[in-house]
Amino acid sequence: MQHKIRIAAAGNTLAPALGILQKLGYAVTRDRTAEQQYQAENDTCIFVADDPLTLLGLVKIYEERGADWQPSDEEVQRLLLLDECEE
Repeated sequence: MQHKIRIAAAGNTLAPALGILQKLGYAVTRDRTAEQQYQAENDTCIFVADDPLTLLGLVKIYEERGADWQPSDEEVQRLLLLDECEE
């Protein structure tokens, strides 16, 4: 039986996420003011998040859904149901 690869969001995923963002053509900077947020920017978009891994997630959402990235009511409901199952 083949083992599944398991990757968890942790410190060792931040550098690969940064490398992927740069490979995709994003300039990544860090705002060193009070919020210390990271920013990924290209010619058409700016993404802001607390870390490179979350930035990569935002970029992927945009790649998949474009400017119409907002969740549908059904998606929000599925999220809420998932959260209820964990309680």
